[in-house]
Amino acid sequence: MNATQAGVQTDRQRGSISVEFALMLSFFFMPLLIGIIDFGQILHAQSIVTRAAREGVMAAARNQDIPSAVDAYIQNAGYDRSLVQIATAGSRVAGEAVIVTVRYNTSAMVIIPWHNLSPTMSQVAATATAQQF
Repeated sequence: MNATQAGVQTDRQRGSISVEFALMLSFFFMPLLIGIIDFGQILHAQSIVTRAAREGVMAAARNQDIPSAVDAYIQNAGYDRSLVQIATAGSRVAGEAVIVTVRYNTSAMVIIPWHNLSPTMSQVAATATAQQF
């Protein structure tokens, strides 16, 4: 009888370990994994926006249309053009600096609503500067 009770206790311990692991997985590891995915999405968006700002400033340096160059790059990257804001500063005179700032709203691409925690976390921005040729 003693050996049977010992076998039942080890089975119960195994079951409780499985339940504890499932709870730990759902309450600790899943939010951690979701945060890692969101961070990767934001880093990728920052990379795309930085390159889009560079494309815009190169278009300005060549005396081409800035918004169309930025929109083309954003669209080719697979991002929504309606979430982009483009601002330019400087003159389009030869030898003068042109500054292009691109902002992208990332609140629709993340799982955790980071914008509720901090309003500055809802978008990524990049600025590029070049001289007009």
